[in-house]
Amino acid sequence: MLKRQIAETVLIEMARLQGHALNGQEQLIIRTRLNSALSAKERHRQRMTTPEYHWRKPSPRR
Repeated sequence: MLKRQIAETVLIEMARLQGHALNGQEQLIIRTRLNSALSAKERHRQRMTTPEYHWRKPSPRR
């Protein structure tokens, strides 16, 4: 959670230094896009670290 807050603060501060005054809607857009990007990164990391799937033939029914 801390990484998201730091990244959001940095983006807002960068915009302020460039002379942009962000309103609430623009801050919401920054927050949601940042959250979705970090969530996608986490899902990708989970996919890459899971063990490989091995299919096993089911036993015959009798």
